[in-house]
Amino acid sequence: MDKLRALQYLVKVADTLSFSRAARAFGVPASSISRRITDLEASLGIELLHRTTRTVRLTEAGALYLEQVRPGLAQLDDADELVGQHSSTPSGTLRISAMPGYGQRLLMPALQDFGERYPDIVLDVHLSDALVELGRDQIDIAIRGGRQPQDRVVARRLDPNRFVLAASPQYLERAGTPRTLDDLAGHRALMYRGPNAVIKWQGLGDDGWHEVPVTPAFISNDGASLIAMACRHQGIVLLSEWALVDYFRRGELQAITLDQPVSVGRGGEAGIYLLYLQTRYRIPKVRVAVEFLVERLSASSA
Repeated sequence: MDKLRALQYLVKVADTLSFSRAARAFGVPASSISRRITDLEASLGIELLHRTTRTVRLTEAGALYLEQVRPGLAQLDDADELVGQHSSTPSGTLRISAMPGYGQRLLMPALQDFGERYPDIVLDVHLSDALVELGRDQIDIAIRGGRQPQDRVVARRLDPNRFVLAASPQYLERAGTPRTLDDLAGHRALMYRGPNAVIKWQGLGDDGWHEVPVTPAFISNDGASLIAMACRHQGIVLLSEWALVDYFRRGELQAITLDQPVSVGRGGEAGIYLLYLQTRYRIPKVRVAVEFLVERLSASSA
């Protein structure tokens, strides 16, 4: 039995919850995937997967086993790629995940220049707000907003990700410019929907952070749509400064300053972070991409 191949099949089935999707990923019949894993189970003397006609999932023993072997398989893949690219031009497929708004506005222009500099690297870019696990999801680099992550992930801060209230001059002339957190209750709020829920506005009062009671007039998971509504004088948005700065410059939107801070979180060191695994940084395609993007996207270089 080729145990390494069986382990690779097991990881893919566990991640996709499907023999057929795992088979497509490896370009082999689903029966081959099932047979290899069955042989692995026989050699271990345990059942790794619960199988039904409709679903497949890890058993408790399978989950524990996979937790132990997954890091080793990832390190083996990294070692193969590192040796394969030793003393060669950076090449291969580079998988990047980024937030849609940030990705469209800032990352993609940078990647166009990166692609011209490193034509042997194939860029595979996924724009999504969903959380990723770098090792498990086969992502080389992720760009996410929030507080600095812990764990084994290396986080390079690109931007403080300061949130700003904004509206069109015409809207403010018609509805009045809010000066306090309480004033926001009388305005139309254009609100962002995150992966799990609508993002509430948080204000810092004398008694600490608390949710600001606002009236939603429009909700979307697309920041560009919220900005478009604001530019059409439909209400106030609370978005990252990097998403609004061009509209401020052109006079289409106007920043609103209150007497107390307002944001989408309750304190802590927030920011836009470039994330990667230290073990993969040694791979040339990952290393050159990390350094290029940090230099290009850092707020200090803007």
